[in-house]
Amino acid sequence: MRKVTLLAAGLVAAAGLVVPATAANAANDASTTVNFSILGTEGGGLSVTVAGGLGTVTPTAGKASGLLTLVSVSDSRNQAPRGWVASASSTDFVGTNETIPKSAVTYSASSPAGKVGGGTLASTGEQTLDSPKTVVSRTGLTWPLEVATWSPTLTVNYPDGASIGSYTGTITISVA
Repeated sequence: MRKVTLLAAGLVAAAGLVVPATAANAANDASTTVNFSILGTEGGGLSVTVAGGLGTVTPTAGKASGLLTLVSVSDSRNQAPRGWVASASSTDFVGTNETIPKSAVTYSASSPAGKVGGGTLASTGEQTLDSPKTVVSRTGLTWPLEVATWSPTLTVNYPDGASIGSYTGTITISVA
């Protein structure tokens, strides 16, 4: 399992999620630990940051959202036709004095690309991660090797009056 840590601070920052996943002889899960802080500034603010500036998160009243880095699924299994499903799940975001539930987290896999040789490659659109949800599916793959990619958007909605402090949660992408 691979983890990338994200830390939120300031009004606008970067966020990242690197989730390599392969379908044959490799890990079928990849997790990202997400940390963020609700800062005690005038008007409040929430941002997510990771070393290397892997994406941009823009805070607005009650939420922080932004594009994360590219997710890739490589499929080189020796059978045709074949397919796979990528799912996303989240833990609650736990702070010192408050917990933001996983039902406040949404994930959207935008514009999956890389389809080669038949079938479909599709996103299921925005999904609330209160339980594991399918975010991308691939069916009817006939080509010997394919690498599908997408750029996800992650949104964390936090309640008005949320406690100032750091929050940590984990986003997991699984492929089967």
